[in-house]
Amino acid sequence: MKPTKKEKQIFWDYDLNKINLSNPKIMVWYLSRKLRFGDLSRITKKELKKHLPKLDVSPSLKELLNNFLKINV
Repeated sequence: MKPTKKEKQIFWDYDLNKINLSNPKIMVWYLSRKLRFGDLSRITKKELKKHLPKLDVSPSLKELLNNFLKINV
C-alpha cells in the first residue's frame, strides 16, 4: 500500500516513499496516524483487524472499529 498524493498533502510531514510498510511497527504508526486524522481510505479490513489491538488511537475509536469489524468481516 503506497500513500496517495492526497494523503501527502493533508497531514504527512514525512517522506512516505521511504517508509517500509512491511515492518509491523511502522504499519501500526501509519495506520494510527491515518485514523487519528480521519482518513479511512485504502485501509483494508484485514490490515485493520491485524493491527487494531496495537493502534495508538482513542479507546472510543478502537471500540467503534471493533464493532465495525464484527459486523462487516
